[in-house]
Amino acid sequence: MTTLSDHLDDLRERGDLLEIGDRVHWDTEAAVVATEALRHNCAALRFDETAGRVAYASGVYAGPDQISGRENRPWRRIAAGLGLGHDVGCVDLLDVLSRWETTPLSDAVLLDPAADRDAGDDLYALGLPGVDDAGRQGVTQGVIAVERDGTTTWAPVRGTVHRGSTLRVVVPGAVDEWFEGGRAASVSLGVEAATLVAALQGWTQDRTVPAVPERAAGLADVPLARVDGRVVPASAEVRIDGVADPTDAPVSGPEATWERATETATLSFEAEGIRLREDPTVPFVPLGAPLADDVHLMSLVEAATLYRRVNGYWGVSPVSWVQLPVESRLGLCLVSSEILYAGFDWQLANALFSFSDYFDKVLVLDEYARPTDLARALDDMWVKAHPGNDWVFSDPNAPAATAPVYRRDGETGSRLYISAIWDPRWDEDYIAPRVTFESSFPEGIRESALERWETLTASRAGDDGIEDPPPYDDAASRGDGA
Repeated sequence: MTTLSDHLDDLRERGDLLEIGDRVHWDTEAAVVATEALRHNCAALRFDETAGRVAYASGVYAGPDQISGRENRPWRRIAAGLGLGHDVGCVDLLDVLSRWETTPLSDAVLLDPAADRDAGDDLYALGLPGVDDAGRQGVTQGVIAVERDGTTTWAPVRGTVHRGSTLRVVVPGAVDEWFEGGRAASVSLGVEAATLVAALQGWTQDRTVPAVPERAAGLADVPLARVDGRVVPASAEVRIDGVADPTDAPVSGPEATWERATETATLSFEAEGIRLREDPTVPFVPLGAPLADDVHLMSLVEAATLYRRVNGYWGVSPVSWVQLPVESRLGLCLVSSEILYAGFDWQLANALFSFSDYFDKVLVLDEYARPTDLARALDDMWVKAHPGNDWVFSDPNAPAATAPVYRRDGETGSRLYISAIWDPRWDEDYIAPRVTFESSFPEGIRESALERWETLTASRAGDDGIEDPPPYDDAASRGDGA
């Protein structure tokens, strides 16, 4: 189990966390700094000097874009937050997230809540960062816990502070009935990655799986606590207890990514008490920014769901991996698969379209494509796929995808399927081999080139004392499961 505090310590030790000591105001200034850091693939940020009672952080579950580097792993901070390490491969991570293992509450680890310091009920005193132009403090990354008929569930929330003790939050529409008539609830901030992932898996898009605490405990041994009969994440940095009631009043500000494919409802949450850990840190998301945490989290959750569904659809598991690249804001789906028979790629694309509303483009790649090499996948889209034969547009009557920022008027349009695979009916003699160092030069020339490279790097190290990084190892890159 990796708490948020543990995760921040790990990022700090790896040089992947930048501590900002200057005072940064919560009113949009923090969001502007966070957006620029994400835009330039910066380390995660922690703002130490804040006007309120909490420090805040950004980018703790985000990652670098794959266009900027050949072997970037945008999912590395999420994997580390799940306790899987920074070097886990995409396929291994999809396997973990697609298992849907749960731990019964009777077998889960139960602790006292780490947030045990009474902080009154004034939400303004927290100094939560605002991410819109309305000048309101906001909740952009957290979960709400509610109990009904002896069962507790957690759901993702986004909201803003209205008056000192009132939060107005957006939740998935399917969980709205849990709050009918007003229900005691807790909003937890600064929770571990497993809690955020489990809440998204339980309630976003068309999913209604209330056993979210059990899922979180099964995913990463998340410790649980009981507060007034409901189960909450024990390691949360901040917990706000109160009463939530459905309301028709809107919540201002940009949407979180999970809202774009999920029916939503609004709650009015009256805070009755706030509890803090010592020196609490609250992650926030500059919503709407490219490469933001919510895009990364939803990308992995949706990719794992699709990976699980399509690999059980035909009674076999032909799909190597699925990705919804964060660079496209989830508007494009990449799938690497064995092609079982002629026309299978077309059926695969149609299955993916039927399972998700996020994207309106599917790119089918050969089974040996690597999930870490987005540039090669995009090359295949143009080099291996003929625009006249392999780019197939549907009739213009498909529902609009929800993730892209274009075509937001609700009108129907076309979907695009691109087949960048070798036709399974072709004889192997007609299929061009991949151009690699090993296949392009005889063994003697390769050995000579490697010897000269080692001599060159050794001489440079002797001149300036700087050792060069090891040469690119293609075999090692295949260790991520592709």
